[in-house]
Amino acid sequence: MTFRILSLDGGGIWGIVSSTMLVALEKLVGTPLNEYFDLIAGTSTGSIIACGLSEGNSAQELVNLYQKNGTAIFPYTSLFSPQRLPVALKYGILGPKYSPEGLEKVLKSQFGNKKISEITKSKLLIIAYDTLSRQPIFLKNWRSRFMDLTLWEACVCSSAAPTFFPAHYLTRKEGGLVASATSDTICFAEILNVDTYNQMQLSILSGKGAGQIRNISNFQKTRQKQIAFIDSPWVVIPDHTSTYSLKVEYSLIDGGVGANNPTACAIAEALRLGHALKDIHVLSVGTGIFTQAIPFLEASRWGILNWATAISNVLIDASSDINDYISEQVSYDGQYLRLQFRLDRESSIKITNKIDDVSPENLQNLIMVANDYISQPYIIQNIKDFVAQAK
Repeated sequence: MTFRILSLDGGGIWGIVSSTMLVALEKLVGTPLNEYFDLIAGTSTGSIIACGLSEGNSAQELVNLYQKNGTAIFPYTSLFSPQRLPVALKYGILGPKYSPEGLEKVLKSQFGNKKISEITKSKLLIIAYDTLSRQPIFLKNWRSRFMDLTLWEACVCSSAAPTFFPAHYLTRKEGGLVASATSDTICFAEILNVDTYNQMQLSILSGKGAGQIRNISNFQKTRQKQIAFIDSPWVVIPDHTSTYSLKVEYSLIDGGVGANNPTACAIAEALRLGHALKDIHVLSVGTGIFTQAIPFLEASRWGILNWATAISNVLIDASSDINDYISEQVSYDGQYLRLQFRLDRESSIKITNKIDDVSPENLQNLIMVANDYISQPYIIQNIKDFVAQAK
């Protein structure tokens, strides 16, 4: 049975490019995208689009979201703007460029308190990265792990781009029965959906040893069991009659540090859900790329200071291209389509290379180049072929 995936890249305000292309896609498909696609995946700004579409918004409504709220998210351009003073005082002069308050306010207004679990028409996948466990985090509406997380907070987790926004602190609780314990360890009855890093807070809620709170000093996880080593011995050793609660902490940043293009992740999830590769059809939508060359003489001589301003874009572009390559190679012929173009080479319209340039002129230019690209006859035919193949 056909399983359709829509994958949405990160890229700051360039999300308006993706949204503009999706307006044309909606017209060609002739149905809301959350009804056409079985799984919608997004990273960073792509997570905002993914949540918006999954909730039932049209692509045009998301274009309007970027046009209306760009300056609320990115309220100034210079690091030395007087508006940045509160951010500098809170995080330091070398801290993030923006406060997350503007982004959070926009997302709360857009999504309210709707939870990931309330998205039911399509499967939703959002990518973030945890700096504590040093692992990617996958937020899914079909798994219990983060189902109670609100859409707005899921988007903040995925969009906390280093240098632009601070990391987002998140906690959740796991709980259940104790299997066994010693004076300085505890073994859980079930294999938990937790990451293997230290200093999680463990509380014994009921049964033998109730009321004790310890921090985990070491955590060992295998397929058969999980053993937690505690920071101080139990006064009363818990046993199989005890129940516990485990506070899990996350320090989440933009998923684009690992998968700015989440297509390969989405394909992997489809396979885990039991779909055969021959049935998976993928439409991957980029935000446009800025391909200003770094000449050999510069790249060979640059050091820390020179690379500091360029390395993030290089790494994100490389990650997106690698995920594109993997996805295309593993997909069946005609079942993978990537919509992506070079912002600075395929149009005479001037586009700045800043993903936080929300000036009216730049936003309008981004919409124009996206419309120019998506209206090309061969692109339209590629989309029609994809739709025909994915029936």
